[in-house]
Amino acid sequence: MTEKLYYWAENLENYSSDNDVEFEEVIEIKRLNFFIGKNNAGKSRFIRNLFSSTYPSGIYKYKKLLKNINILKNKLPQINEILGYSTTNSEIKSLYKDLIKMLSETRVDPLIYINSAIKGQLENNLHIYQYLENYSLFELTDDDVQNISGFFEIKFYIPILRGMRPVTEQQNIQPYIERAQKDYFSDKNKFDSKNIITGETLYHELQIHLFGKPVHRELIKSYEEKLSQYFFDNEPITLIPYIGKDDNGHDNDVVHIKIGEDDQFPIHKLGDGLQQAIILTYEAFIKKDRTHAFFIEEPELHMHAGMVRQLMNFYLNETPHYYFFTTHSNHLLDMADESDQVMIQKFVKQPKENKSDEFDFKIHRCDRDRDLLASLGVRPSSVYLANCTIWVEGITDRLYITKYMEKYLAELESADVELYKKYRRFMPNYHYTFVEYAGSNLVHWSFSDDYADQLEDKGLSAKAVASEMLLIADGDIQSKADRVQVLKSELKKGNYLILECKETENTLPKDSIIRVATQRFKRMKSKTKDSYDISLTNNITSENYFDHKEYGIGKLLDIKLKKPSSKTTQSLFADGQGVGTIKYKLDFCREIIKDFDENPDWELTPKAKDLCIRIFKLIEKCNSN
Repeated sequence: MTEKLYYWAENLENYSSDNDVEFEEVIEIKRLNFFIGKNNAGKSRFIRNLFSSTYPSGIYKYKKLLKNINILKNKLPQINEILGYSTTNSEIKSLYKDLIKMLSETRVDPLIYINSAIKGQLENNLHIYQYLENYSLFELTDDDVQNISGFFEIKFYIPILRGMRPVTEQQNIQPYIERAQKDYFSDKNKFDSKNIITGETLYHELQIHLFGKPVHRELIKSYEEKLSQYFFDNEPITLIPYIGKDDNGHDNDVVHIKIGEDDQFPIHKLGDGLQQAIILTYEAFIKKDRTHAFFIEEPELHMHAGMVRQLMNFYLNETPHYYFFTTHSNHLLDMADESDQVMIQKFVKQPKENKSDEFDFKIHRCDRDRDLLASLGVRPSSVYLANCTIWVEGITDRLYITKYMEKYLAELESADVELYKKYRRFMPNYHYTFVEYAGSNLVHWSFSDDYADQLEDKGLSAKAVASEMLLIADGDIQSKADRVQVLKSELKKGNYLILECKETENTLPKDSIIRVATQRFKRMKSKTKDSYDISLTNNITSENYFDHKEYGIGKLLDIKLKKPSSKTTQSLFADGQGVGTIKYKLDFCREIIKDFDENPDWELTPKAKDLCIRIFKLIEKCNSN
């Protein structure tokens, strides 16, 4: 689980956030931060301001400390006036900036810092210090304090104008970087090729590394292996800063690439999307020994949706950095459900009150609200582009199965390397994607090859969405024999899978269920808990206890936890007195996923593993050459 972090954006005029109504200058951040909104909503200007801001330069864990610093800013002029001192406004402003700068550059415990560094800074302003004591700025307790996160080593900006091909024959000229400097950054000494990434310098950077020390050559080799894994279907990749003449007899000035057994060729003969992947990953990987911040405009430029997802997986899995993106890609939104390291913020531009010619920009945190797709300009007619689809009963099944597939791949890496290399190349939304259907709505879908009549009950044609599919149904569908018979008649045997347990939750590992149930039990009202004893989970010794054909895990928990003396009819975890589906399925699912992340040694149950095997075999079949 990613801890809560905050980015200080105090110097960004006309921007405010609803992440914390008491402190609008702070935005909550995670590893991947997507900024969405309509064109001209202020996204690009915002990330350029974050990139170019000189102070502070970091992210913070301790929101209350920043809030107190904000109080300091607002109170200093009042102190000056109330106490009748002659400190000038410029001196006050300078003092405030010094405190913020010191705070941003300090890695020590805030309590120690406040009681030493800030006090020392204020020792010549005793009247200010005495007044601030009334605002508890220096009275934080150890229990209140968390460490300040180390600030970013370097901040990098990747603009829209980028490419690996030179656009001029003049030596040592970088038009894309010069354009970015001219349009956005007046200080050319501070913002140049050292922190603006356009791809123009990659040829020379490869030369420096490949002609350098062994450790540098090994770093490039490692990078090439990761490129192969994430973007080139495991084909061996070699990047070559080729020195020689091109086909027209001119001096070569572009990177060459060799893929597998094919001859090497200039990078401009490679697809634009793959060139973008190299530009967007090279610096991030080469500099992965430290934590940096990358501010990236439209990462989806020229890329297939599945490749963009792979890019984000690359960032999360292979680098330690924090990323800030402007994007119009709807294909990235699902990542907010699949990873707790993803944050989506929506920008809204609105006229200022009483000043119709001026604007404010409001930043709203959002996960999957109704306005997201509209903000990205996505219409309901968007179609599935993946080579096969996995049909599941709802969002919780999709989230569970996605984590199962990740775990299955991790186990394959040591158990069957060749199969792991084959399967790890499959990208969501490219090689496969999920379709969520509600169990009760399944009867409205037709899975036959004939197109459905829109006026009939089965008026939705699955084959119009995707021709290759695997439909996964909960085991409780077996009680509806007519529905099962229709599925078997319309789908080939390899295109449907009926679970041999009540529902997907029954395939979860026992230890994870018990850990999450224990945490949820602690948060329940005393009256609810009176008839149950959470310690009775110790009696659940069978690893297969929750693998049940008739009952959901909610009822199975209630059966074990109910006190022998209890006569209550009120359920604890079960959603009613029926078959016992878990209460608040989505909330429970998110806590299970959090538990998976916090306990990486969790293991797939046999049924979960069989499910993964079946899914990957279908994906392989649908994506074979």
